[in-house]
Amino acid sequence: VHEHVPTHWEKRIDAMMMLLFDPKRRLARVDESRRMQEALGEDYHKYPYYERWLQAISWLMLEKGVFSQEELDEKQREVRARLEAERRGM
Repeated sequence: VHEHVPTHWEKRIDAMMMLLFDPKRRLARVDESRRMQEALGEDYHKYPYYERWLQAISWLMLEKGVFSQEELDEKQREVRARLEAERRGM
C-alpha cells in the first residue's frame, strides 16, 4: 500500500482548514465546505482532493465577505508572478 506524502502546499491547505473549522474561531463549518465542494458539480472529480478543498475555501470566504473577488484575483496574480520568476531562476 502506497501512502500519499502531502506536499508543502497540501499541508498549508490542511492547516487552513483546521483554522477555519476550529471551534474557538468558527469561521466555517464542515457542512459549508462540503456544500462548496459539491458546487463544483461535474468538475468535482476533475480536481484532486486538496484542490477541491482550496476551491471550497475560496468560495466560502468570498461568500462570507472575508475578502473580495478583486482581492483574490490580485493575490492569484502575485502568486503566479512569483512562481514564474522562480521557474526562470530570478
